[in-house]
Amino acid sequence: MYFKKFIWLFCLFFSWLSHANDYHLNINTEVMVPYNFYNESNDIVGINVDIVKAILKRTNINATFNLYPWVRSYKLTLNEANAGLISTARTPEREKLFKWVGPLASGKGFLYQLSSRNDIHVNSIEDAKQYLVAVVRGDVYQKLFQDLGFELNKNLILFSYNAEYTKPFLAGKVDLILGSDIVLPYILSENGSDISAVKPVIKIPDTQGNYLALNSNVPDAVVDKLNKALIELKTQQEYQQIINRYRK
Repeated sequence: MYFKKFIWLFCLFFSWLSHANDYHLNINTEVMVPYNFYNESNDIVGINVDIVKAILKRTNINATFNLYPWVRSYKLTLNEANAGLISTARTPEREKLFKWVGPLASGKGFLYQLSSRNDIHVNSIEDAKQYLVAVVRGDVYQKLFQDLGFELNKNLILFSYNAEYTKPFLAGKVDLILGSDIVLPYILSENGSDISAVKPVIKIPDTQGNYLALNSNVPDAVVDKLNKALIELKTQQEYQQIINRYRK
């Protein structure tokens, strides 16, 4: 009896391990430098892409990476049984829609204004409602700002990518943009500016960091294996080296 039970458990474990190793993921993301973007060789790279690649390597799980606008990536991940999505904020509304690996890496979010603009005075969220704020369409921050009382096309304007709102912001056509200490130096430098051109005016509520969100049909064995590999990665120098590789 005990021998049969042992054999059954052994076969179950072997099946779990084999299933996790043979699994293939389609991982979707958006352009959000330096977390996920195309490099000069047209490869999809970035802090969180490289972190996910590192844990995939540790688990022998294969993946294909795709880069689309946020809304398309989000919908594809909801509808494809073997899909994943990075870099994704883990919110109460999304909690049961996905299975989660993370957190990966993220910066601190602020609303920023141009340092040269003396006509903007923001000390609170209520103050910010007097100005035009730019966010990414379909992103968690769109809902966050609308829940805070911002209105579309009145004091809230939507863009497909965060890099899209940089030019109108630098031209003074957008008053405030959402950014972080990791992302903003990149998108400013791509537009011939730098971090000295802006100043943070108010901290944005925490969204629990960036995650790899997996379709709810992804096997728990795969999710567990990836989370364990991430925990291991964070204890090693490679994790911080990946982040430092992309910091400006």
